[in-house]
Amino acid sequence: MPALVNAIHNKADITLVVLDNSGTAMTGFQPHPGLEVNATGEEVPAIDIPAICRAMGAKVRICDPFDLEETEKALITLAEDREGVKVVVLKQICALSPEKKGKKKFEMSVDAQVCLGENCGCNRLCTRIFKCPGLIWDDDKKVARIDEVLCAGCGVCASICPSGAIRREEAA
Repeated sequence: MPALVNAIHNKADITLVVLDNSGTAMTGFQPHPGLEVNATGEEVPAIDIPAICRAMGAKVRICDPFDLEETEKALITLAEDREGVKVVVLKQICALSPEKKGKKKFEMSVDAQVCLGENCGCNRLCTRIFKCPGLIWDDDKKVARIDEVLCAGCGVCASICPSGAIRREEAA
């Protein structure tokens, strides 16, 4: 927050990206200032990061990072705005959080007939660059495949597959 205040005070032209997964990283998801409960279970006021940024004078957009099209549009629009401090809050509950764990939004699959593997032209974007743990490279068949145990069912990999080989269906 002090750096953001300083940027606003000095009329900087920057875009800050805040990653809000509603969890405290690497610590077991104990309460943090963005939640309405403290470590003892007592109700407390949640700190609203976008509201604080707006109150300081920043332009703020909140996006779901799993909606790649909308997130890209927001980032480009704010980056093209050459006046003042902009903040993009990418808000999505961590797939490992107790609220979400085991609840898949999508059932994911790879159509082996459509996946062109190393001949796709994307240089294995899905497994080499995207690197989701639930999406793995099958060395024998030379195609990507879903690891059902690790896949959180978010569906983002289907959005990045240039050949459309990764499919998502609403989970039952």
